Amino acid sequence: MRIFRDEGRLSPDYIPEKLPHRDEEFKLLKSFFSGVVEGRALVSTRVIITGSVGTGKSALVKLFGMNAVEAAKRSGINLKFIYINCRISRNTLSILTRMIEQLRARLPTRGFSNEELFHKILSYLDARDIYAIVALDEVDALISRQEDALYLFSRIGEERATLPRISLILVTRNPEIFDILYESTRSSLLGNVIHLREYNSKELYDILKFRAEEALLPGVLMEESLRLIADLAGERGDARYALDILWRAGKYAEAEGSPKITPEHVRKASASVYPAIRREHLEFLDQHEQLILLALSRGLQEGQAYLTASELNQHYKLVCEEYSTQPRAYTRFWEYLQRLDDLGIIRINVKSEGMKGRRSYISLPGIPVSILQRELESILERGKRHRYR
Repeated sequence: MRIFRDEGRLSPDYIPEKLPHRDEEFKLLKSFFSGVVEGRALVSTRVIITGSVGTGKSALVKLFGMNAVEAAKRSGINLKFIYINCRISRNTLSILTRMIEQLRARLPTRGFSNEELFHKILSYLDARDIYAIVALDEVDALISRQEDALYLFSRIGEERATLPRISLILVTRNPEIFDILYESTRSSLLGNVIHLREYNSKELYDILKFRAEEALLPGVLMEESLRLIADLAGERGDARYALDILWRAGKYAEAEGSPKITPEHVRKASASVYPAIRREHLEFLDQHEQLILLALSRGLQEGQAYLTASELNQHYKLVCEEYSTQPRAYTRFWEYLQRLDDLGIIRINVKSEGMKGRRSYISLPGIPVSILQRELESILERGKRHRYR
């Protein structure tokens, strides 16, 4: 069965037409660079974008760059957007060479110092009345190697009396990396800072739904699967992780010939990205913790993403009967759930349901239920044999 309409829409390199929940940051970038886009800037604009993995830093910068070029064109301004990843272009010469390539400028690169080559680029921009916004992604990799690229960019206005042809966006996970720069360089760069906070589960749900509509065929993604991915990735606040799980879950569904992406496909995908539970972890659990997990794995076999605590307690009592064990009282059962949650094996999500009050939903994010059930049944059967020897 086909699952994907265009799986490339889930790639981290794909830039969608909009970024849900990044409107404010996008507007702020537009405000900072409005003078550049309109060709009236008198000083070079510098903006730093920070945020942890999966918060959309690169996507935001690339989307802004594409929009800025189009807006400048409408104003009669020749603006170029140059994107460079500093983990790929690892030194100043490589960065300057990438700038020349993206400008499609016929400039010689051999036999010149970095400073001389940089001034040749500036002269090229002056001669052709071109403005450039240069985005240096993962700039911490450049700073840690003590390269002089940022020093050159920071001195544009001091050494040339012409218009500020180059403006700068610096993207980093770690804003403290700028502390190792010389004070003069640091002070010239640390002006406008935009911090991207981590996404919450609700925001990730919106992002996943938007991208799924682009990437998947209609109706193949179950609502429960979508919510489960959002909850899994919500622990990290990581949209990249969420999209990776969605893509992998789609691949599992496709390989099995399933017409839909089920919560079990999501669990398999999650386990393949970040395996969280190993057999030895299960063996060292308390017997009743093992019984609770077995009950959960069986309760989730029916295509559900969650069980309520009361539903799980009923399954647990049946499993205890099967293994000739007296079930613990509900308060003790709840203590076991909390410990399993602390260990990261299950996840307890308490939701308010209006007049019904608050209800606890239990999910199993780190391992497919089929694998968990098989492992636990093996461990419990072995334990039963030992007890009867």
